[in-house]
Amino acid sequence: MSGVEAVLEQLNAAEISVWLDAGGILRIDKDAPAELKDLVREYKQEILAVKTALRLMNAAGIRLIRLPLGHLALAYRLGTDLEPIRQAMKVLRKESMPLVINDDGLRAMTWDEWQLRRPVWTHQTDLSRSEPEKAPPLEFGRKTA
Repeated sequence: MSGVEAVLEQLNAAEISVWLDAGGILRIDKDAPAELKDLVREYKQEILAVKTALRLMNAAGIRLIRLPLGHLALAYRLGTDLEPIRQAMKVLRKESMPLVINDDGLRAMTWDEWQLRRPVWTHQTDLSRSEPEKAPPLEFGRKTA
């Protein structure tokens, strides 16, 4: 494990947050112990590079997916500029992972779209029904008032 990984593990174990603010400045919890603050100052450039790479990959919609043979890959949306993504993968030491197009029909949804989506049929919902739904009766012809 490298130095920055060890620092991030220590921060995680101590439940101390480190983040980038809107201006791209690295911030740390105010109640963090002094030795952890010093450690963050010592590894500031590496932590800043990791946080920036994560922000870039999240903004680009990069997702971790499982391939049919069970391996993992990073999936990107069509139209994504791949050069910054490749640089971020190097910073995160994920350059050995395949980078594939996300063509599974997955896309980002707004909260409203997610709420209005059609329910997915599952084995559990099918078992919970006591009897199958009946189709409405068909009506032919004109209706008069």
